[in-house]
Amino acid sequence: MGFPDSFVDEVRRAADVVRVISEHVALKKTGSSWKGLCPFHKEKTPSFNVRSEPPLFHCFGCGEGGDVFKFLMLHERLSFPEAVVSLARRHGVPVPEDRYEPGPDRKLKDEILVILEAAARHFEKNLWTARGTGAREYLLGRGFQKATLERIRAGAAPDAWDDLLGALRGQFPAASLLAAGLVLPRKEKSGHYDRFRNRAVFPILNEAGKVVGFGARCLDGSEPKYLNSPETPVYQKGRTLYGMSWAKSAIREREQVLLMEGYLDVARAMECSVGEAVATCGTALTQSHARLLRRFAPRVLVNFDQDEAGRTAARKSSDLLLAEGLEVHVVELPEGHDPDSYLRTAGAEAYRERMAQAPPFMEWLMRRAAAEHDIETPAGKGAYLKAMLPALTRIESAVERAAWLPRIAQTGGLDEAAAWEELRRATGGARRPRPTPALRPRSSGLRTAEKWLLVLIMRGAEGVEAALGELEDADVCNLHSAGVLRAAKAIYLRAEAVTAAALTAALASDEDRRLVTELAVADHPTERVTPADCVREIKCWPLEARVSEIQERLATAPEAELDALLGEKLRLKQKISNLSRSTLASC
Repeated sequence: MGFPDSFVDEVRRAADVVRVISEHVALKKTGSSWKGLCPFHKEKTPSFNVRSEPPLFHCFGCGEGGDVFKFLMLHERLSFPEAVVSLARRHGVPVPEDRYEPGPDRKLKDEILVILEAAARHFEKNLWTARGTGAREYLLGRGFQKATLERIRAGAAPDAWDDLLGALRGQFPAASLLAAGLVLPRKEKSGHYDRFRNRAVFPILNEAGKVVGFGARCLDGSEPKYLNSPETPVYQKGRTLYGMSWAKSAIREREQVLLMEGYLDVARAMECSVGEAVATCGTALTQSHARLLRRFAPRVLVNFDQDEAGRTAARKSSDLLLAEGLEVHVVELPEGHDPDSYLRTAGAEAYRERMAQAPPFMEWLMRRAAAEHDIETPAGKGAYLKAMLPALTRIESAVERAAWLPRIAQTGGLDEAAAWEELRRATGGARRPRPTPALRPRSSGLRTAEKWLLVLIMRGAEGVEAALGELEDADVCNLHSAGVLRAAKAIYLRAEAVTAAALTAALASDEDRRLVTELAVADHPTERVTPADCVREIKCWPLEARVSEIQERLATAPEAELDALLGEKLRLKQKISNLSRSTLASC
């Protein structure tokens, strides 16, 4: 059960956004807002803005924005409930007993976290005793320093059926150990036995630094080579990245993530002061992983093993990352090396150089595809382009796609017009893009009346609700702000106040939320403009677009259609005239 809305609103009112943020950012009053250097990316000129009304922040440099809860979630790496409770306690707002008292699910999760922490300590202790000799010799034999092993909390599971079970049985019931993924039930008789045996053990931590699972490498050549905790109420492989709790500060500082495959790759990178490294936990990269990475940095460097399996994984992972709008590069190492071996033999400086020289994913893929297909033959050219199209279509920006396609055609010796046609088919019939100006802030894509209406909504201007009532989906479906206006109308239809806070809570898209905060904190002069004026002008736009279509159609339409087209055009122009007169009359 979530927090009551009334409680969240009370905390929001009590926690003044300017005062909370000023505890972490040096803010200076500028007009009706406060400005400072953004804490979420490096900058020399302040682009971070905070307003008391509406109570929101927005950075025009990196695009982060939201309310006081969102700031604490980003800055302190808290979940929404944790941010709400933190601010409530700080500002003396009582936390509802019926929400905060743990229910069955919460109690189970809390118990599992306690058990996993106890297991991690047991494994750690083992590593430095006789029971951990095999794991210790293996890890030290690979050249890892003791300090590194202690930092990653490496441990050992001895070759025994009940080492961990025996250590924890007196503290926790077997059913809880089973729920935590640490033991397995015996098949032929009652009781349980340890899941991890004769392995070097690596605790997997969540973003908050709590142990949520384990990865374990065999020491005797048995399969599987790596054994991982099963999914539990506190651990989902598709949402967890190994090393994130250690790496997030370095990621923020360098504005990039280094994505690897293995636990020991990350450990070696950490040991060599390449602190922004993370890895998946025994599973392929997922969309949830990609979204998690996007929260921390705009750029991802992928460095998987150099064998065929590693190259295939790099392709699939990069496709997902591109689809999330991330900038993706591929780190290339000499044949036969993985990140661990290269860092160990060549050192951090050489590895950093490889990172700096990492080509963009599309360039890397072009070289791979050209090498794998005989581009001197017609069939090879077709196979080459077919290998490139999936990645090309996943690039979010049409401008970027347009920049890559001529290079792809040149590398493969393709006819560029034919390549454009194949891209058009692959993207569902989209036309070849025309030259486009440089990318601008999200709000720059708004038409004037559209922007003014959104600003008036944020400010709670008089007449907003009535104006929203006049808007229909057909009026907004082609607008840049369609998602925001639909959400605003939905709030209005529920007879609730349409505020910036309500909008940001209702929007599912990060881009739409950024648009809201961007407009909310900026100074936009809207005197003498009413919400009704804006809505009437917006309602004119689809009518004007249809009039233009009819005008074009009239040049080629058969005589039998002319009367109907002219009649429709006359009716539309009359509607536009009536709407325009209403707007002028209100000025």
